[in-house]
Amino acid sequence: MKKELVTKIWLEARQLIKEKNLEEAEQVLDKGIFLLGYFTMKGLGDKDLLENVKMETWKERFWVATQNHIWPTRKDYETVWKCS
Repeated sequence: MKKELVTKIWLEARQLIKEKNLEEAEQVLDKGIFLLGYFTMKGLGDKDLLENVKMETWKERFWVATQNHIWPTRKDYETVWKCS
């Protein structure tokens, strides 16, 4: 089965996170977020399917991975990024 682009990016990011290679994982997650933004600008809505997954699910996956694994590595995370 051929994996599509967003799926490949997601799986790569997950593997990098698992390997604790967070700098590279951040770049891959950013690439995925950029791609999702592109598809959103092209008219795909949250309920539309992209690679058999709802856009809202893709967005949540990339957001949660960034929030849970990348942001906490930032020195200013507690004061600037964390919502109370």
